[in-house]
Amino acid sequence: MKNFFIQLFKLLLICYLLFWLLDEGFTYVFQKGNYTKIQWLDKVSNQKFDFAVHGNSRAYTSLDLKMIEQQTKKKGINISVDGSSITDQYLMLKLFILKNNKIKKLYLQIDPFSSNTEEIFDFAVPKFFPYLKEPVVFDHFKQFGYEWYAYRYIPFYRYAKYNTLWGIHEVINDGFNILPQDFDSYGDFFYPDVAYKGPAKLRDLTFDLKGKYKFLNDIISLCKANKIELILFTAPVADIKIDEQYKQNIAEFTQQMKRDKGVEYLNFGDIYQHDPTFFYNEIHINQKGAEDFTRRMMPVFAR
Repeated sequence: MKNFFIQLFKLLLICYLLFWLLDEGFTYVFQKGNYTKIQWLDKVSNQKFDFAVHGNSRAYTSLDLKMIEQQTKKKGINISVDGSSITDQYLMLKLFILKNNKIKKLYLQIDPFSSNTEEIFDFAVPKFFPYLKEPVVFDHFKQFGYEWYAYRYIPFYRYAKYNTLWGIHEVINDGFNILPQDFDSYGDFFYPDVAYKGPAKLRDLTFDLKGKYKFLNDIISLCKANKIELILFTAPVADIKIDEQYKQNIAEFTQQMKRDKGVEYLNFGDIYQHDPTFFYNEIHINQKGAEDFTRRMMPVFAR
């Protein structure tokens, strides 16, 4: 029996060492890679920007930074990550600043349906995995549950569970730079025109005026600490219900942000009403919409 436990221990030790080596190897390759938006942003350091655009996929796809730079002569970058929530947007901004990047103005896209959340969307869970062993990254994610300790301390577990994103195919891709990035040199991505027919039904999109807005407040504090002027905005939405309740809610939220936080909020959510011409789907505009929306927001960037 004693010999059995000795052999079992050896087997477990060999398995641990094997997975530890795989974890170290995969992490090394992924951190060297440049394919995903987070990998690309990790390589941006010691730069000065007049402005940055931040948020989820709606900020990632709604503004043409090249057009803004050409017309305003201001240098900008899009640090938005698709699928993200306000929770990991705070982390992304923090990491970007820790890379010694300087930003004068930050345009943060927020939505009534997600700006008060304190959870991570399932789609966004694995996006920071190659950097999870960095103290600032793990300190952020460990508040979201014990499984994050497993992701951090069990070798290779996080890559095995999310192998569709961080599998051997991505090792090959990052190692040999096979696939091109989805985004351009500014960090923008644009959806094509797919002849979207418009929303089947409308929904209430109003802010919780009594919400805690924990991570939004963290971003506000982070901007103030780094002397970054923060401007909040909401990009166009196709299925937004535009009634008196909605208008009053937007007016109160705008006043609340200015009065309590000293932050400007600009609402563009209803500018296209329900016209499908500019949309890819209910919550994303297409490239035509991005060009038009950029022109509409140009006076804001020119200030």
